[in-house]
Amino acid sequence: MEVWFTKEIAAGVAGAVLLLVLVLLLWNIVLTVKFGGLKKRFRRLAQGSSKENLEQILEKLFSRMEALDESQREVSALAKEMRTRVREQKGNLGIVRFCAFEQEGSDLSFSLALVDEAGSGMVITSIYGRHESRVYAKPIEAGHSSYTLSEEEQQALEAALKSSGRE
Repeated sequence: MEVWFTKEIAAGVAGAVLLLVLVLLLWNIVLTVKFGGLKKRFRRLAQGSSKENLEQILEKLFSRMEALDESQREVSALAKEMRTRVREQKGNLGIVRFCAFEQEGSDLSFSLALVDEAGSGMVITSIYGRHESRVYAKPIEAGHSSYTLSEEEQQALEAALKSSGRE
């Protein structure tokens, strides 16, 4: 029987194992030093530089974040309500001045249309005469009135609808 495991082979294997152990030992020392530095930094961070530790600081940050989230939700709801209110405001207007009576000669009569973005609102007409004046109001829904509009009232309504972007 032939012996393949000789002293030289045994010495080579032992040398390789010794070399591997030395490399692993050096690697272990390097990792221990790095881990020690991380451990020291974590302790410093966990203890905090003041009276508070990391856990207390994080709790405060999370409670602040919750308060900011709640505040942001309130602001969003308020902004939504304000957008709705602005759309419903009768801020789009059209006005037409005219002379109601030919013998009176001045344009002191007028028709004023006030509508919101949906085209709902009112038309107010004032007819001025030398001895009396009259004021009329007619409701507007979706750009139309259930009452017959005069030519001037229709012109004022069209101007108001145009300023609201509906025409």
